[in-house]
Amino acid sequence: MLVETSSSLVREATRRARHLGRPVLASWTTPASREAIGFFASAAGVQDRALWLRPASGDALAGVGAARTIVGTGAGRLRQIAATWRDLLRDAVLDGAPGSGPLLLGGFSFDPARTQPSALWAGFPDARMVLPERMLQVQEGGAWLVTNVVVDPEDDFQAPEPRPSTSLTNAESLLSPAAWQALVGSVAHGIRDGQLGPELTKVVLARAQQIEQTRPIDPRSALRYLAASYPSCTVFAIAHGDRCFLGATPERLIALHDGTASTVALAGSGPRGATRAEDERLAEQLLHDPKERAEHAIVVGALRDGLGQLCTRVISDTQPQIKQLANVQHLFTPVRGEVVAGVGVLELVERLHPTPAVGGFPRQPALQLIRDREALDRGWYAGPIGWLNRAGEGEFVVGIRSALVDGNSATLFAGCGIVADSDPATEYAESGWKLQPMRAALGIDE
Repeated sequence: MLVETSSSLVREATRRARHLGRPVLASWTTPASREAIGFFASAAGVQDRALWLRPASGDALAGVGAARTIVGTGAGRLRQIAATWRDLLRDAVLDGAPGSGPLLLGGFSFDPARTQPSALWAGFPDARMVLPERMLQVQEGGAWLVTNVVVDPEDDFQAPEPRPSTSLTNAESLLSPAAWQALVGSVAHGIRDGQLGPELTKVVLARAQQIEQTRPIDPRSALRYLAASYPSCTVFAIAHGDRCFLGATPERLIALHDGTASTVALAGSGPRGATRAEDERLAEQLLHDPKERAEHAIVVGALRDGLGQLCTRVISDTQPQIKQLANVQHLFTPVRGEVVAGVGVLELVERLHPTPAVGGFPRQPALQLIRDREALDRGWYAGPIGWLNRAGEGEFVVGIRSALVDGNSATLFAGCGIVADSDPATEYAESGWKLQPMRAALGIDE
């Protein structure tokens, strides 16, 4: 029966493709019982793989292969993705089975206007979303396997992925700890004295750490460690060829479901304590720290303003809460809005990214300073990572607490919000806390 169903769908897609003169998608869903990380890892030789996992609930998406790859470039990259996806769905042949049906998995670079894209991020362009050939969906205790076939794809134009330069391919290209702290001190001084412009109040500076191991790094082990150690985070992996960008991020950029847009302000960080009493003391200290509260308020305000442009009303808590992870704790505030009819998740991503939590405030002068002085191609670090369904709904997180793995080597990333009274040594220590989850997941010894 299954063979007959899939064959009839493909035959109908073929008929439509020939009649219309353009590619047509056929997609069908069957029951499954596979585990998401295992499904992702078992296809290690496949060019494209993706994983999206919420360990606390068990909800997951895992994609293998590429029935369709949609690439976008430059400032209009999200609109390019949305338009191509709508075109592909327009004449699709679907079986109407339970589950989400066909959807895209992938992500976007932090900044498409960066001046020196590097060879480190080859295969991870400004925007790249993949329609998997096979996608495992696990939700509310059920599991489905979605199979996607695009008939006659050669008639459709594929934008070429930009060829990267050859900069930033080794550790010598990265700022040393002393140089990074000097940059932090210079930026904090510039904000404090107004030398960087009267409006600039915050810049997020990232740093990278490159590691070489004696044997290939196993993404499966890293993902299992992250899922077990950070169940309240979103565990993700986007693999293209030999490279795999993976992490466990605590930060949701945006989710759109049934007309409600949900995001979270996550800014302001502190260490965990060695005892329960010390932990509580540090949490209270973070809740009442003027610097951290001010940084957090900037993010809340920016998210409210961003949602306000596409929502009929926006709601947020009046006071931040504490979100505790295994080795660090953050201030966080949920923000929600009811979207205007017709608004899709990619429009919300375009409005909100990058938030002040990963870029700075105001956005444009902060981004320009990052381009000019950070000396790092962030690639997809701190960029939007997520999925998009056929209704225009979906969810994207911020690709922090992450690393890019390539064989025996890995590049780990962390960032800190720099304001007028930031202390370089304190910020460097904070970046170390943020690197630790990935160091542990990848089995990197101190």
